Amino acid sequence: MVTCDPNTLVAPIHPKAMITILDPADIDTWLRGSYDDIAGLQKPYDPAKMTVRGPVFPTRSKER
Repeated sequence: MVTCDPNTLVAPIHPKAMITILDPADIDTWLRGSYDDIAGLQKPYDPAKMTVRGPVFPTRSKER
């Protein structure tokens, strides 16, 4: 599992890290790119492209 800093959607749930999520267009770079190219992909995923589902955890902010 490769992690990165959390985005604004994940931070209230897990403030230290989130799983690195790749855009499908970046898969070839992830598999065949240089170390610097790959390290550049380890960044928070766009929270506008995500949703959170599941139980409400005690650490999750109630302001939504």
